[in-house]
Amino acid sequence: MSVLATLGLGADGVRAMLIDPPDEVLGEAGRLDPRPTVASSLQVAEPALQIAWWPQREELTAEGISKLAWMLSVVEGAEGWLVSDGDDESPTREEVLAAVAESALRVEEETALDDGFGVRLAVGEG
Repeated sequence: MSVLATLGLGADGVRAMLIDPPDEVLGEAGRLDPRPTVASSLQVAEPALQIAWWPQREELTAEGISKLAWMLSVVEGAEGWLVSDGDDESPTREEVLAAVAESALRVEEETALDDGFGVRLAVGEG
């Protein structure tokens, strides 16, 4: 199954914001209607109802998580995903959970993917 479908992104006609997704996800995104918005980095991403970010290990900072939390907080009912594609530069599950634990976000669900995992987030400490 594809990454976006597994995570439930873009379902029901919601236009998702994808931040630095891998190439195979870009191919999948091109088949969705409406097509997701794609940003090359968190710095140029915009708030959306659904946001998925594929951070590199060095990007998973308090500042980055804070910006993601802000983007989710300004859209009522927004949900976010931190996604790791399992490569050497991607954060581990433990690194993702530690970063979220120190933020204004809470983990709603964890999803295993073929080559990694996704953590669904919502605003509000859990």
